[in-house]
Amino acid sequence: MFHHPDNLADPLIETLAELDACDGYIVLVRDAQTGEIDAHGPFDGLGALLEADRTRRQFDLDELDDIAVTISRLHDPVAP
Repeated sequence: MFHHPDNLADPLIETLAELDACDGYIVLVRDAQTGEIDAHGPFDGLGALLEADRTRRQFDLDELDDIAVTISRLHDPVAP
């Protein structure tokens, strides 16, 4: 069971919970040599896992080991 410190304000805890919830996922592909980042998506959780795996396998076949493939949460911006 998670126990939070008593001095952590309730609004801060609520904001943290909102950050953990997301609107979907994106697959990020980063080239270490150029620093370029491409984003693919949005996907649901399984779709992101499948796309990341497919992408990683393709880079591995092409022997592009310096390309990083990660999954990140997507948070749609809230209109002001």
